Order: sequence, then structure tokens, then C-alpha cells
Amino acid sequence: MDPAQFGLSTLSLQHAPYGPISVEKLQGANAGKVALITGAGQGIGAAISESLAKSGANVAILDLKLGNLENTKKACLSQNVKVEAFECDVTDDAKVKEVFDQVEKQLGPIDVLVNNAGILDQRPFIMSTFPAFWRQIEVNFKAPLMLIHNILPKMRSRGHGCIINIASRSGTVDVPMTLGYVTSKAALIRATHTLQKEMKLDGMDPAIHMYALHPGGVLTGMGGAGAAPDVRSKYGDITDEEFYKDLFKDAPVLCGQTCAFLASGKGKELRGLFIDCRQDVGKLLDIGRETLLKENRNTLTVNFIEGYTNEP
Repeated sequence: MDPAQFGLSTLSLQHAPYGPISVEKLQGANAGKVALITGAGQGIGAAISESLAKSGANVAILDLKLGNLENTKKACLSQNVKVEAFECDVTDDAKVKEVFDQVEKQLGPIDVLVNNAGILDQRPFIMSTFPAFWRQIEVNFKAPLMLIHNILPKMRSRGHGCIINIASRSGTVDVPMTLGYVTSKAALIRATHTLQKEMKLDGMDPAIHMYALHPGGVLTGMGGAGAAPDVRSKYGDITDEEFYKDLFKDAPVLCGQTCAFLASGKGKELRGLFIDCRQDVGKLLDIGRETLLKENRNTLTVNFIEGYTNEP
């Protein structure tokens, strides 16, 4: 993959919490709300959980193993909010329903859903087993949509809710050896766009607001692991990994505070869009929703050659 596919920003990118998404600005912004975060055991998910707790939300944190959540739970409890931890495979529909019921009994109705859990198997499609490839689709795409399908009726009946899908810039470019990941993230971005339009059809826009969010360049265990030895022996090192590591300069808290900002409703004008959390939300809001939509900004699109669009 050529990193130039991502383009080079001429505006300064943010690499740490700033202005409108700072802890101070969001103090109490989500007070009394209940937020559920998947993949909350470490990294980005842990940061999202803590940021939501800092903004006043009571949090339900999920991960594959309960033991993975000890540190996250401790950090959230230090913010004097209610915290409940759940062991959950988010691809298991029955278990998800069970956890949702437990959350409602212990914390109350869920106001904010953050679909963060994700996996990456970095290898060419032909060198992967199909079940290993498809598992990425199940975790990264099927699971978020399944959770949304479970929570939307309840959000609709209460007349409000926020859903944040942790996506990736990888869903907007072609990256060899990551077919399952890029495909699932592109699908998640498209689903976010489309579901927000469905909220409008049902008169629930902007009361229910959704976002697809790129968490920034966060060097997690998933993103920094590199290709397996068998892949390297066949293809060599097809990327300059040291260069890529230089792109991963963002702390997870940047994404965490962006989620707290969006959950608060302060960014509702950006609902249904794909947001890169390194880009100043203030600048996007200043441009305005009408212009962003008219110019097809922050949305997946295809640029045909000049003159070719649809029939008149």
C-alpha cells in the first residue's frame, strides 16, 4: 500500500485532546447517561470507557474475558460513576441480549452504544482460511449491526440515543493483506451513513444520532503486530513498518474524548458522517452540515471521470 493514498493534510491534525473535546469542557456533559462500550479491556476501548466516565456517564464495559476489564473498571470507578463489567463475545446474539438485560437492570436504559471491539488478521486472502477471514467480518461488522439491531427499538421508544461505530481510515483505501479488516470497516462506515438516513425516515433524526469514527493513529497490539512469519517468508516485508509506526502517534485518549463529545450531543450536526478524530470537530461544525452533505464530505463515495454520473 502506498501511504499517499491517505493524502497529506495541509491543515494541522490533532494528536491529543483539544478545546471542545477537553476533559474540562466535557465535565458533566454525559451525567446520568448509561454508556455501553465493547472491546473495553485495553487500548482504545479502555480510553473511551474512561473518557465517558469522566464526562459523567455510568458505563457498562464488555470484553471477551472478565479479567481483561479489571484496570478499565478501576479507572472508571475513580470518576465516581457506576461501572459494571461483562464477559461477552459480541458475535453471540444470545449473550448480547443477556448482557443488555443485565445492564438495564443494574444501570438503567442504555443511552450510548460504542461499537469498538475489532480484530485484524494481516495476511493475503489466499493464505488465510476462509473461517479466519470471515471471523473478521463477524467481529468488525456483523457484531456492531447486531448490537444496533438490539438497541435501536429501545432507543426509538425512549426517543433518543447515540451510537458510535469505531471504524478506520483503512475502510476508505485498498490495503493488501487486510481484506477482512478493510472490507468490514468500509461496510461499517456505509451502514452508519444509511442507518442515519433511516432515522430521518422514521422521524428520529437527530434524536438518535450515529457516527463512524476513525480513532486516529493509535499503535495497538492489533495494528502494530505486523505480518506473520509465513507471510513474510513468501512476500517479504512489503511495507516499511518503521514508516508506518511513525504514523501511529496518537494516544487512545484522543478517540476517547471525541466519543465523549459526540455522546453529549454537541456534535449532532455531524451525525451519519465518517469522522477522523484527528480533525478538529470545531472546523467541521463551522463548515456546517448542509455544506458537508452537499459536497459529499466525510462520506464514502466513488469519483467517476468528469461527465459520467447518472442519467438526467
